[in-house]
Amino acid sequence: MPMLSRQTQLFLFPTSSGRVHLASAPALLLLACSGTKLDRQARAIDLYQGVMYESYRKHLRREARPNVLILSARHGFLDPHAVIDPYDQRMTAQRADVMLADLPAFAGSANWPAQVGKVLLAGGKEYRRVMRAALARQYNTMLPAVQETTGGIGMQRSQLGAFLDGLGPSFNEPMGHHPNGTPLYRRYGWVKAGAVTGLIYRAAPYRPAVKARVLALFQGPSGPTADVEVEEIIRGRTSIGPRWVGVADLHPPQEAA
Repeated sequence: MPMLSRQTQLFLFPTSSGRVHLASAPALLLLACSGTKLDRQARAIDLYQGVMYESYRKHLRREARPNVLILSARHGFLDPHAVIDPYDQRMTAQRADVMLADLPAFAGSANWPAQVGKVLLAGGKEYRRVMRAALARQYNTMLPAVQETTGGIGMQRSQLGAFLDGLGPSFNEPMGHHPNGTPLYRRYGWVKAGAVTGLIYRAAPYRPAVKARVLALFQGPSGPTADVEVEEIIRGRTSIGPRWVGVADLHPPQEAA
């Protein structure tokens, strides 16, 4: 498997954003735009049709989605759901210099995540030059070593696929704290607050599955944990009660049936 290069110095621009690196946070993928595009207005993530986007769609998994920002040679950094028209502009060294000279204008409109885990810069060297500067501006020294794609397009596709394949589930969408200060989240992997799941205890697999409605998710002493309401039949009556259970004990309803 081709190795990813690492950049450890991100020092070009200061920041006071308050954004931080957190190992358990979702990964961040900065993805260069592509010359191949749809011929109509579309969301940025759909508009670009280059081979790197083919690899992205092939390796993306529902339970381990990174945060994605796209670096457009025309628009600067874009949220993936931003709707734009097709255009024709290349990221030359001169264009990269223009962006670096006015980085707040080209990076400021994107929704940079407050917490960042792993980071991959995917694109040619001029794209990556702008990406490194934008990361430094947004996060200052609060990032780990950042991975970058290198080599020809085939190698870069392989590196992007390996990065996506290596991602695990992560906590998303903060929604408050427990009284003891433990952060609560709305999502962890495929599990989300409000969803009705099947609960099958790993320690007692012989017991029938019961319904559990997820209220919140958090990092417990034994790993990812869900605050749930469990529906059980006790002495012939339906009982609903609160409980903390391991996320690994939750299953989609169709799998627990």
